[in-house]
Amino acid sequence: MSSGYDLASRQVYEAEAEALRIVPIRRFSRFAQIETYVQTLVLGQWWSEQFPTAPLEVHLERRSSGATYSAAHLPSHDVGVIHLVDGSGWGLETVLHELAHVAAGVGDGHGARFRAALLDLWRREAGIEAWAALRAALERANTD
Repeated sequence: MSSGYDLASRQVYEAEAEALRIVPIRRFSRFAQIETYVQTLVLGQWWSEQFPTAPLEVHLERRSSGATYSAAHLPSHDVGVIHLVDGSGWGLETVLHELAHVAAGVGDGHGARFRAALLDLWRREAGIEAWAALRAALERANTD
């Protein structure tokens, strides 16, 4: 992790890492699996109800294996794009992290809307035990 991250980003990344040490979650072996997973999630009723202003159109793109991070952006209010590092960022936690950026919308970074979306996604997609571990880690980070 670079020292260039702001405090909120560092807290989220550290909380995710801590939660994963407690409860490992799914890994994807093929990029096509991620594409199917994301499309199924964002086109489902839960996504629309949970994140009513979030895009229903989310594209995935591979970044070169030399890239150092995955990212998400919203080129318009109804389209999200997730860039995943080729061959490495294929844990469910990375996909959920980037989907939380899409759900939270422009301008929130790793703020309150992002964290709420991240927790909602972990609870539904990673399970209650993983969600509880992440929630506890985020709460500890907020009190440090």
